[in-house]
Amino acid sequence: MSDSPQPGQPGQSDADQPDPATAAGPTVDPQTGEDLSWKQTPMALVLLDRPAPDHREIGELLAEIFEGSFEVEIGTDEDPATAVHVEDATVIVSAVDSPVADGEASKYTADLAMWSGKEAVVDTHRSQVVVAAFRWGPIGDDGEPTAPEYLDPRLETLRCELAVANVSAALTALPGAVAVSVGGAAVTLPAGPYRDLVTGNPVPAPALVGVRAGMQSESTSCVYTTGMGRFGRMDLERLDVSAPPAAVYAQMCDLVSYTLATGTLFVPGQTLEVGGPEPLVTAAEVSPFTGQEVLRLGPAESD
Repeated sequence: MSDSPQPGQPGQSDADQPDPATAAGPTVDPQTGEDLSWKQTPMALVLLDRPAPDHREIGELLAEIFEGSFEVEIGTDEDPATAVHVEDATVIVSAVDSPVADGEASKYTADLAMWSGKEAVVDTHRSQVVVAAFRWGPIGDDGEPTAPEYLDPRLETLRCELAVANVSAALTALPGAVAVSVGGAAVTLPAGPYRDLVTGNPVPAPALVGVRAGMQSESTSCVYTTGMGRFGRMDLERLDVSAPPAAVYAQMCDLVSYTLATGTLFVPGQTLEVGGPEPLVTAAEVSPFTGQEVLRLGPAESD
């Protein structure tokens, strides 16, 4: 497999963008004291091969799709951002009439089998719709949102990321939608498959986290993830697996979905039952693919 990009934030125009430095919430958990510097603003970009839609087109589409499910506040000429209230998350949607800068959206298609060799379509995009989610408390006397009710930070992140995914999936119905790029996961996926993933799975792992698998040698496969850090978890990888890439890919997706949905944290030295003939043991290692510290899953060493 070729080296893939590390997770990052795709280049965006400055206009109408949330400020991650202030939007991601406190940097220390007020109840546990945990360092929350891993938290990011949940965000995705829907890429279009045409000029950016205006707030009316975006708002009317979302209002039609989410009618009876989520409240949609359509933007105005003065404030064009549309807001979608998904349970206790507020998803802000705004259009930028320019492509993602520096080719980052294209870079994040690397080694993703879902493209089937058709990833060049990402380079045709001309505009982007930015989708970002926040948890805010009630509006205070100063007209600004207050702090929200405490929620476990990993659960809060998952809720907001799922809210972003659901709104982004709906926006792939816009004419000209070609892809969805999630910079924090270093992943850009085709619009249609992204929508199918999100609508067909309660925790759509490949739409939330980069999962890449391939042949490592003539007889073994490997698989690794990118983007788990923004869920407060270490990325995962397996090397030299005597199974086809499709099998190790599916297994990794199941592990990602499990850890996110249950709140389980995998740690070094842990033994995992993954449905194979033998359990796997986790170890902190530096990934040959990303250069970052990850949890490598491998067979237990024989005595």
